[in-house]
Amino acid sequence: MKKFAAATLNMILALGVVCILAGVLLFPRLANHFNATVELWTIALTFAGAITFYLSLVKFNSALVRFIGLYSVFSGFFFMIVGSGLVKQGIEGFWPVSIILAGISILLTGLTKDRRIRVSYLFPSVFLVGMGLYFLLFSLNLISMGFRKWISIFWPLFPIFLGICLIVLFLIQQNPASHFPYEDSENSENDSEGESRG
Repeated sequence: MKKFAAATLNMILALGVVCILAGVLLFPRLANHFNATVELWTIALTFAGAITFYLSLVKFNSALVRFIGLYSVFSGFFFMIVGSGLVKQGIEGFWPVSIILAGISILLTGLTKDRRIRVSYLFPSVFLVGMGLYFLLFSLNLISMGFRKWISIFWPLFPIFLGICLIVLFLIQQNPASHFPYEDSENSENDSEGESRG
């Protein structure tokens, strides 16, 4: 595939952000057909997140700024849908989705910043998504017993899960460059090639 010039890529990115913002602005019109209302702060949060994400790609190469932009876009749109009343269960039932969105934002931050999956982004992302899904089971009453009672019965599962995670981490660390390359491993490979030539 032909590689576009930087100016063309920036225009494509800006057009993508404008399309997202246009959709956000048109969402209240859609919500009106279902007798739902959209709060202004959710639109503002989504707008601010989209602009922050755009600037993180074009001007600032900061993972934190990129994460804030992505998380603001996802959270703004999520709160826009839940707050509009289109979903029967309010924010009380769906609050763990914000934790899941944080995990997805971390993973996408790593993918957009480094163009590959890195361990430093993958494990926090998986942890937050798993924790959000776990809390979602209780907030939607899919698990009928109380949270404390469930913990008192099933607490032995936590060390098992932690042990599995540690073993997987150990296996990945045996040859990290082949699974999830680190930034340092690329530099060290380039240095070792330079030394062998010299």
